[in-house]
Amino acid sequence: MSTFEPFAMALRLSGLTLPQFEAEKALKQLLVRYEPEDAEGSFYGQVDVPVGNAIRSLLELADRTGPVIEAMLADRRLGRAVLDLAFDYPTEGEAMSARLPAHAAAAIARYGIDIEFSVYLTDVEDDEDY
Repeated sequence: MSTFEPFAMALRLSGLTLPQFEAEKALKQLLVRYEPEDAEGSFYGQVDVPVGNAIRSLLELADRTGPVIEAMLADRRLGRAVLDLAFDYPTEGEAMSARLPAHAAAAIARYGIDIEFSVYLTDVEDDEDY
């Protein structure tokens, strides 16, 4: 059975219409990225999510930030919220799988947050040695 061990997780927020400080205050999260998008008055924000205990981090994110994101999506202060789960695919590998437990997926999805899986053709552990 596969384990859930992403090397990075990020909550990506597009279509933010709030200034950075107001967005951080509402989300109860610091944005590690905040930059303008193509549309006037629209910003991209990103929250890094700890991966040490990934499932616990996802559940805490849902509890702390989920209701706010749901409200921001409803009143259009936010266009889209995506939780990006990043995995490495070692070059010598033939296949990979990762299982996201249903309770964690449901905790995130119930607030209108999409879940995206990113797979990178690299071995992150080897990259960290350089």
